[in-house]
Amino acid sequence: MRAAATTEGRRTIPLVGVQGPGDSVRKILRRPIPSHPLAVPPQPGTFGVWQVRRVRDAPIGYVLSRSEGGDTVYHCYAHGRDAAGGRPWLRTMSSLNSAVAWMVQHEGELSHLTSTLQPEPEEWPI
Repeated sequence: MRAAATTEGRRTIPLVGVQGPGDSVRKILRRPIPSHPLAVPPQPGTFGVWQVRRVRDAPIGYVLSRSEGGDTVYHCYAHGRDAAGGRPWLRTMSSLNSAVAWMVQHEGELSHLTSTLQPEPEEWPI
């Protein structure tokens, strides 16, 4: 089996493991934007953070996506602030759908947790 290679001008350069930064960016941009009917981004068409809710006045919590070890993971956070001013972390999931599903399945527990927290300082934009 022959290793993959690319040609630049007259030179043939073997592709070993990591490709150029442009290839990485193209790979990221080709990925579909994650979405879920109950996950609302702060602005339409954006991604990276979502408020999970059935109705605007009663959010269940938040999901934040991050790259960890080359994979995208989705962190679930409660709706409200703890004594230190941060949102309590709840769980990490492998997809937005899994994160939203877990939050909906635990909505009762999360509602109780929210009642013990300080309110969010700002309203979600949409």
